[in-house]
Amino acid sequence: MAFVKVSREKDIVYQYDESGVARVPILVGECKDCALERVAILPGCDWSPEIYKLEEHNQVFLIMDGEGYIRTPRRVFNIDEQAVFVPEFDKEHFIIHCSPKSEKPMKIMHAVSEIHPFDLDCLTNARMALPRFRRISEAWLYKEFNTAENVQQLTLLEHRNLGRLSMGGTIDKGPTKVGTHIHNELEQWYIVLPGSKFTYYAERDGERDEIRVTEGDITFTPHGSHHGSWCEEGENYKYIWFELCTDGYPGNIS
Repeated sequence: MAFVKVSREKDIVYQYDESGVARVPILVGECKDCALERVAILPGCDWSPEIYKLEEHNQVFLIMDGEGYIRTPRRVFNIDEQAVFVPEFDKEHFIIHCSPKSEKPMKIMHAVSEIHPFDLDCLTNARMALPRFRRISEAWLYKEFNTAENVQQLTLLEHRNLGRLSMGGTIDKGPTKVGTHIHNELEQWYIVLPGSKFTYYAERDGERDEIRVTEGDITFTPHGSHHGSWCEEGENYKYIWFELCTDGYPGNIS
């Protein structure tokens, strides 16, 4: 039985409510500390997500496709490419709007995580300024040397700055690769963006999973798994990684 789990975009049936919003839980029960759902918003419609106290939950919204904006009482963030949004807990309500001019529904990966003692320590002592809105084109760049030379590696939510959660991405054109590596403490999801297709693999306890993924697919790999990927000629890497550090990072933040 495969230990890497996949939510395939082609298998999702979006049933829209009267407000033009569809919500589909995915990969249910795979990570005890984080629940994921796919959200779709029809053009011209709004979604007003639930907000949580800092002591309750953390949440992250990854805009995978579509155009529109996020409006808080203080600011408006224009969505004109893939982007991540993290609200400031229950400080203010906000809406996510899909433009009536959008050619397709807005697609969102929404993650809600449990609050661990490490999260509480980090989020009350030293964290990124919230709300955080960052487009892919605004991401910080970093480099791991087990990747092909021209791979662009992105940081969207920095490690240690949002409790146990972090997010980044990988962009390149095939042929290319991300070499085998391991995250001993990180639960990891890959969110495959439009225009992307590649082969992902992972190894754990003598078992190997090799999976072809394409745009809209979302994978989950448990911590302690060696993994990597490659991209053939004519294919593209454009995916987001999202991570949860099981027990938090070493060191005393406070």
